[in-house]
Amino acid sequence: MTEQRRNKALLWAWIITLPAFLLNLPLFFFQFPGQQLLPWLALAAYVAALALCVIALRRAFGQPQVYRGKISGSIVTVIACLLFALTVFGFFSARKMPETTQAPQPGQKAPAFTLADTTGTQVSLASLLDTPLANSPRPDGKPKAVLAIFYRGYW
Repeated sequence: MTEQRRNKALLWAWIITLPAFLLNLPLFFFQFPGQQLLPWLALAAYVAALALCVIALRRAFGQPQVYRGKISGSIVTVIACLLFALTVFGFFSARKMPETTQAPQPGQKAPAFTLADTTGTQVSLASLLDTPLANSPRPDGKPKAVLAIFYRGYW
């Protein structure tokens, strides 16, 4: 009886799968030049990892007397497929974001609007800009700008 060998294709598939998943995390936290290439690089890494998973599974199930890894190969392949599906879903759903062509750009005047504050009182942008402030450095006392903070929910 021959000694079973390690299935190195399975090891390399796992080594490639984890960094491929982690390549997408900087997109949420950092802005840097060339970051639009990271999703493509992650997809290419997943394709390579899945190809290695197929090789590892063919070895494990095709030559079980030589290679081991039936159970671990199946687990790694399922995890790689799930992470690949999650990445593809995020890749395509991120591109479906609505265009912001009508949103004011920095330095542009905001359109007139009226919103309710936390007490339910209606407050308009014009009323905020027309109300004089105490201790204002401007001669008329009126604010130069308004900072609007929107909360996602109210508890």
